[in-house]
Amino acid sequence: MAAGSGCATIPTGSPAEFEEGVQGDPLRKPYVRMIAIPPRPEWGPAQVLEGFLAAMAAVDDPGWSVARRYLTGDAARSWRPNVRVTVYDKGVIKPPGQLPDNAREARVTLQGTRVGAINDEGKYSAELEPQGGLIQEFKLVKEPTGWRIGEVPHGLLLTEADIRRSYRKVKLYYLDSTKRGLVVDEVRVPLDPKIDFAESIVRRLLKGPTATLREAVRNALPAGTRLRGVWTEDDKVIVDLNEAAANAISSGGGDDVDAMAAQIGWTLNQLTERWEVEIRVNGDPYYASSGTPLRVGYDRYGHFDPWLTGGVRDTYVMANGALHTVGAEGKLTPVAGQAGQPGEAHIDPAVAAQGRTVAALNADGDAIEVAPLAQGGQWRRWITGENLTAPSWDRYDTVWTVARVGERSSRVYRHDGTRQVRVAAAGLETVGVQNLRVARDGVRVAAVVEDQAGVHVKVGIIMVQASGTQIVNLQTLATAADGQKIVDIAWRDATTLLVLTSSKSGQEIIAVSVTDGTSEPFKADARIDSITAFEDRIIAGVMDPEEGKSEVLYWDSKGAWVPLLKNPATSPALPLG
Repeated sequence: MAAGSGCATIPTGSPAEFEEGVQGDPLRKPYVRMIAIPPRPEWGPAQVLEGFLAAMAAVDDPGWSVARRYLTGDAARSWRPNVRVTVYDKGVIKPPGQLPDNAREARVTLQGTRVGAINDEGKYSAELEPQGGLIQEFKLVKEPTGWRIGEVPHGLLLTEADIRRSYRKVKLYYLDSTKRGLVVDEVRVPLDPKIDFAESIVRRLLKGPTATLREAVRNALPAGTRLRGVWTEDDKVIVDLNEAAANAISSGGGDDVDAMAAQIGWTLNQLTERWEVEIRVNGDPYYASSGTPLRVGYDRYGHFDPWLTGGVRDTYVMANGALHTVGAEGKLTPVAGQAGQPGEAHIDPAVAAQGRTVAALNADGDAIEVAPLAQGGQWRRWITGENLTAPSWDRYDTVWTVARVGERSSRVYRHDGTRQVRVAAAGLETVGVQNLRVARDGVRVAAVVEDQAGVHVKVGIIMVQASGTQIVNLQTLATAADGQKIVDIAWRDATTLLVLTSSKSGQEIIAVSVTDGTSEPFKADARIDSITAFEDRIIAGVMDPEEGKSEVLYWDSKGAWVPLLKNPATSPALPLG
């Protein structure tokens, strides 16, 4: 938004003083110190508001004591800065104009573009469609010591630059419903120069997951667990907990020990990559069942949950009606069993976690059939329904699909190898579901849906309870613009969804964070009609309408689409893709 006449552009963090905060400790985060300046008697209303905005962003004043000095007494006492953060860009202050010498009141406005918000849990939410305009109007009053702000909204107003300087994006790790896998929760944690950032992270981990995930995950760190301290010692990171952790471990057994260590180890690995983590209780070593101190080495982080560590996964494609693996230099090898025999009438293959089973849609679109990838493996019908979507596996070897029983009527089904079960999904049952994909963490689920307002990408969670499984907490992640089509979606990792779109201007793939809504676009070949991904490996199926032949491409390290195969093939798939 351009600054107009009578508007003052806000210098980043001014008036304030800056200096570099440098720490050598791996448990700390480097940051730029911004030291807020108290208000001065000679400042006018616009300068006072400018100083207040800068003081709200001062890392070295986590209690906002300087910011409160910009407020009247009543406003300072009632202001609650830690309830939320409004994030804006292109901020300008519009001063009140020429005031008479005896003016006692003034109104100053902050204008700009709202780009997101951080709630009291630290969860960031990007604006789907950032809008410029009035962000906040402030009423100032003239006091003997100068102009002060008399009315202020609860929360903080910070620029994107303030957020980059004062907060860090952090991954917190919790357990899935089986306590066999880890689920990522992302939050923004403010920097506090008085303590190690590692301590801030662990304290936030102990508070538990955000509301979005709370119904779907577990915490091996029980209620009552408190952090006594975090420090380094002999190339180890020491995490000292209170006795509540020991009591829970003693009653829960070895599984809880591994789960707790995995949660802490993975969470701290963001700061202390390749460091060993030792968990102590009340300052003393806690001995695991092996009789050794409870430690998590960097080489064991992936032991608890191999899907978090990346690595090589086979790529699968369909060629001549048979499923093949892709080997070196694009060599195709038919899979074992009936799925690898040519001429089979199956489409949209999905491969299970261990690469031992494939699910596919039959030619009529009314059945999901499953076949072991082993000698003698035969297709078996698992799910039947009307106009089914392509199958999607979860990490527990359960297949998911949606039956489209009407234009705005859908039913979600799953099959765990024993029986077909309908899944309650209130947010999906009255819309047309075009696609459904379960994330590799087994908790998140994404769907492309159409309703009276258009076509959207929605993300929810799978809640597993004794009474049954449900899809809940569906939120809109993206909406197709006029003339735009959502062609396909694929999980890149547990928190990033790739969305393939098509419009008159061409194709585009957008990588969207499902935890905060931030996105990053990159170019797509105009012929791409399907995508699959795992971490940095992105593979696309291509149909050339002019030549009438299919092709498989991959996104290389130079940012270009390169042929993966020399032979025609379709429907590329990665395990749990």
